Amino acid sequence: MKFTFLLSILLCFAFEGFAEGTFQNIKPVLERYTSIDDWENPNNWSPKVVPDKNSFISVKEKFFIIDFNTRSYHVSVGSIDVPAGSELTITNQGNLLVNNVLTINNKAALIIEGKLTAQKINIFAHQGEFTLEETGTIDAHEIFLKIDDYTADIRGQISSTYIDIGFVSKKGSLLLGNNASIDVQSKFYIRNKFKDNITGDIKKISSFECEGNEAICKGIKSNRLRRPTIVDFFDIEVNNQTAFIYWETLREKNCSKFIVEKSENGVDYVSIGEIPAAVNAREISPYELQDKNFDTNKENYYRLRTVQQDLEEFIWVRHLPAGKNDREEFGVAKVSPNPTNFKLILQLEFEDPKSLDIKLHHTQNESIWDIKPTIEGNKGIFNVHHYPAGNYILKVKNKEQLIYSGNVVIYATNSKGNLKNSQAIIIEEE
Repeated sequence: MKFTFLLSILLCFAFEGFAEGTFQNIKPVLERYTSIDDWENPNNWSPKVVPDKNSFISVKEKFFIIDFNTRSYHVSVGSIDVPAGSELTITNQGNLLVNNVLTINNKAALIIEGKLTAQKINIFAHQGEFTLEETGTIDAHEIFLKIDDYTADIRGQISSTYIDIGFVSKKGSLLLGNNASIDVQSKFYIRNKFKDNITGDIKKISSFECEGNEAICKGIKSNRLRRPTIVDFFDIEVNNQTAFIYWETLREKNCSKFIVEKSENGVDYVSIGEIPAAVNAREISPYELQDKNFDTNKENYYRLRTVQQDLEEFIWVRHLPAGKNDREEFGVAKVSPNPTNFKLILQLEFEDPKSLDIKLHHTQNESIWDIKPTIEGNKGIFNVHHYPAGNYILKVKNKEQLIYSGNVVIYATNSKGNLKNSQAIIIEEE
């Protein structure tokens, strides 16, 4: 829907009037943010302000158009409220992160051609519009969608840990396009007492759990957890001029091979060996490779690359300082327990563990689930019992150099935390 009123965005500060000009030459500036410069000082606001993760934006009677990748500038907003008569559009060039809540009220519109990421999305667009184009993606923790007398047009991709959809009118409909995909990592709740108001293949919806309309729940695709490859142990022992490189996989799923590389500076690596993987294994699988050119007087970095059949890779780096042999072996020593449903503990052998950049994120919701641990001595501790069950990726960086990446599995818990998906049921698909 289109409107011709002025845009007013409230960021908890006052601003002066617009610069002089005609309606026609001011209008494009009012409607669209195409660069970080526009975002920092739209319409010559005074004082200059860059919205941040604590900002609240209220769109008033006008278009709010994001036409550039705010994420590349590390820009985000706290919450956005789109009231009646207003429209939020993210173009195919746009990318926006909302750290808290995005609310689309009655008689308002949400149009996504680019990428929207949010902690929580409320869409109550009575007499309004919700359109997700084929080029659009939505990545969220929670989505609440009330469909009244409009068509929710879904042609792009949605990934969320929890989705609640309610039809409150016979006139409301949900259109699933040919390339649509709605992936729910935890629970899909559908309240639909009316007939024939979902158009398209409902198997484009997948979820761990489904509650509500029984016919729809039986028709959607079961989103079963595929347990990944987990490298459980990586260690190096030195005897004379030979380094014995040893690792174990707790489990393998579509694993292709392992590549061992060596470096003197931790940046430039060369391959010293390659070993085929077991491909699929449910038990512990040990592997070993020897480096007969070990020089104790040099810095020695060993990097283990785990290569999947789809070419996805995980790495684990250990550093043996010059003159120390294997007495000091810096890096991530162990990640346990894995799988887990309560705590994940990283054993860190490092001079300053707090200087490491350690993040755990959901494989499908990276931007939302960007979790950091508590550092206690030489341990990094994640309390994971409130987080969604599913597959996660753990990454550890030292001064922008990736020294560890690997799979972590969080399984079902009995937590009474505030995240609905803590009760997710995990079923392995072989």
